Amino acid sequence: MDTTTAQAGSNRQRYQIVEKIDAGGMAEIFLAKAMSIQGMEKTVAIKRVLPSLTKNKNFIDMFLDEARLSIRLNHANIVQVIDVNRSGETYFIVMEFVDGYNVRRIFQRANELGKRIPIASACYLMMEVCKGLQHAHTKRDDSGKHLHIVHRDLSPPNILVSKSGEVKITDFGLAKATSQLTKTDPGIVKGKYSYLCPEVTDGKQPDLRADIFAAGVVLWELLANRRLFLASTDGETVDLVRKANVPKLSKFNADVSPELERIIGKALERDPKKRYTTARHFGDAIADFLFKNNLKTTSYDLAKLVDGLFGKASTDGAAVGADRIEQMIVEEINNLSMLGFSSSVRGLEGGEAIKAESLPSVASATGRFDLSDVWRGGSEVKVRAGNSGTRTQTLKAMEELRSASQLIRMLEGEVAPAPSAVAAAGASTDVAAPSDNTSVPAKSDEKSGGAGFMIILLGLIVAAGVVAYFIINR
Repeated sequence: MDTTTAQAGSNRQRYQIVEKIDAGGMAEIFLAKAMSIQGMEKTVAIKRVLPSLTKNKNFIDMFLDEARLSIRLNHANIVQVIDVNRSGETYFIVMEFVDGYNVRRIFQRANELGKRIPIASACYLMMEVCKGLQHAHTKRDDSGKHLHIVHRDLSPPNILVSKSGEVKITDFGLAKATSQLTKTDPGIVKGKYSYLCPEVTDGKQPDLRADIFAAGVVLWELLANRRLFLASTDGETVDLVRKANVPKLSKFNADVSPELERIIGKALERDPKKRYTTARHFGDAIADFLFKNNLKTTSYDLAKLVDGLFGKASTDGAAVGADRIEQMIVEEINNLSMLGFSSSVRGLEGGEAIKAESLPSVASATGRFDLSDVWRGGSEVKVRAGNSGTRTQTLKAMEELRSASQLIRMLEGEVAPAPSAVAAAGASTDVAAPSDNTSVPAKSDEKSGGAGFMIILLGLIVAAGVVAYFIINR
């Protein structure tokens, strides 16, 4: 805020700002301390209207409508509003501070680490969301009149999970209630497009079943590990929502049972009349599924999930970046060298180097080596002829080899036997002199080729190191 403190009410309670923790297009959120008598403090979150919007009467009215609505809601699964006030020319809401992460961040973090949200944890999370929705949907005013509250913006950023495993819905800024003084303008669609319900895209007024549809979308995405309704433009996304064609979850997560798919599918029915009539019914269906399948899950399990994803994020962030860089280097090495076929790198069977001394001979008459146990293919190994249709001198030379030591020395480029000389003389020596027609790679050429590869590899590692430095220290 403009100053480090803001007065609230006649009791002179003061809120001391600690740091800004989030900001959006309309408001910003601060971590603060509620200062009371004798130095007592309580950590809170303060949502303040952006200064540029304070002169917009319609927006201020909407902001106060949110505060007026939220302060009525008192439930364990809804972020509690503590105070609403004004400081100078700006308005702010003091809310319960949830020490944790929103579902969008949890989803992203799991993807970064290559993990999936466990089915039981995702179901328990949504069961808790349904409890909060049920409270809001059935809320009445002091005279007993039903308020008909609809959140209308239930989405991953508005579902918080604390480090203790608590699940809380926040941001009723788009909520609709009969007590609102500011009515939604006709034709104005409010809410994140990917989590709208089909009837809203047709211009119809949403009711509590819109929140049930949005809850179904969030649960589907957590289990499928991908977005449900998302296109390259807002218009195309809205069109996807309008059609409400939901792919089978089992296509993306084989562990999702038909029973669970039916439960989520009912929440995602295009026709609101076919959906669950209340959030409680949806939550009860999820609870029954967990119970029948012995998937006992509590807030402790969610706390363990959050800790597993973020527990060391503050201290090991650099290490995670370094690990990703190291993985990139290994992948590049595999692409550029024969290390890609090493079982130690790829984990492939049959990738170890061939030991020539251990190869058996087919027959003593030919002295050739039996490679049938080396190749993993189902067909026989065929000899490839040269472009002229004749057998190359290299192939002929290899066929005339009589021992493993000859094979090794030839592959190392030291010698290459002259096929004609070997055949004519029937020589018993291990090494034959190279013929004038046989090209023998020199030892220095082999070393220079290896050196060239090492230079490329070292250059790659240095470049990756520079990238890692900027990632870790940015």
